[in-house]
Amino acid sequence: MQIHVVKRGDSLWEISRFYRLPWQEIAVVNGIGARDILVVGQTLFIPAPFVYTVQPGDTLTSIGEKIGVSAAQLQAANPGAAGGLKPGQQLNVPQRPKRTITTNAFAEPTPKSRANFKNAAKALSYITLFSYEVNEKGELKPLEDEGFLAEIERANVRPVMAITNIKDGEFSEAAGTAILKSESVTNTLIDNVLKTMKQKGYTGLSVDFEYLGKKNREAYNQFLRRVTERMHAAGYIVMTALAPKIKKDQKGEWYESHDYRAHGQIVDYCILMTYEWGYSGGPPLPVSPITQVRKVLDYAVTEIPRNKILMGINLYGYDWKLPYKKGNPFAKAMSPVQSIQLAGSRKAAILYDEKEQSPYFTYYDKEKKQHIVWFEDLRSMKAKFDLIDEYKLGGASFWNLAFNYPVLWNYILDRYDIKYQ
Repeated sequence: MQIHVVKRGDSLWEISRFYRLPWQEIAVVNGIGARDILVVGQTLFIPAPFVYTVQPGDTLTSIGEKIGVSAAQLQAANPGAAGGLKPGQQLNVPQRPKRTITTNAFAEPTPKSRANFKNAAKALSYITLFSYEVNEKGELKPLEDEGFLAEIERANVRPVMAITNIKDGEFSEAAGTAILKSESVTNTLIDNVLKTMKQKGYTGLSVDFEYLGKKNREAYNQFLRRVTERMHAAGYIVMTALAPKIKKDQKGEWYESHDYRAHGQIVDYCILMTYEWGYSGGPPLPVSPITQVRKVLDYAVTEIPRNKILMGINLYGYDWKLPYKKGNPFAKAMSPVQSIQLAGSRKAAILYDEKEQSPYFTYYDKEKKQHIVWFEDLRSMKAKFDLIDEYKLGGASFWNLAFNYPVLWNYILDRYDIKYQ
């Protein structure tokens, strides 16, 4: 595979000539429509196999780094390159061996998510429908998911039911505590979950209880043991969502109730929420800066079996108005597709932060106010998947399918075999 970064003056026709692929194929795989324009700094996915044209200054090592193969693999595929490379020389690009990974995506049962699922389905092991909110009595707030579940079944993706301690739009410590401290409420909740899963055809459960505090840490562990025991007995898998910790005793209501080691021992998959360093109410930052993600993984692999870790990947970015001041209106969440379209309409070049592996651009709105947009592209996605491979993790989990990025799923299929349980 190759990720092409659009340069000033590029056109689909010129790019197709360079890679010796029909421009129509490049357009289709990248979801480029007739009215779309290429943006300087935009990334395009060039599917394998293709022929690479040597550029001035290229070496086998530098070419291999660009396209994701080793210099030795390139040499083996091009015996004539042993005598040196010349600009304009054509090199055959070998296909890289594929790892098998597990993938999951969160989605709310909305028309937008259902439409985006059609592109994503081919690259997913699981899809987690978000969410069944639980109350202090162990009851579930209904979710209108029947239509979506029928589509999921036809796509041969396994649906997972998410339960959360969300109340009135926010995670509730009180609701979570009421469930954890009462054995009878816990049993009622599990009974309700099992009944719903059986009726609707779910194949697994995702437990996403957040902001429970340190006092509920061990109670949450015991709750998960009971839940997992009942789920496994009924033939279901269990996942949990974990705050992005970098050490065991990390302070804060979000972190203190999440015991990485216990979760790793109890459940089948642990989803690390490795995003939201840049968030809508805070200062402009990359949503998932790679240096911070790496710190979370460094800690996580000391506590959780690597094959159980699904690294969280955001499908969204944010548009902040500048200058940022605390109390400003929240930044607007945007998909990669929306971000590229906005950059194009504002004639803004997309730049790339090499340290944090994240694209961004600035522009002025109609009121002449400056904005900055941090989002995701194929370069930042590649950096995240490189971490998944480097740390030998089980796979990835995406938040969420309300945000559209169709080329990503083609990229994933080119790079990996997907584990379909």
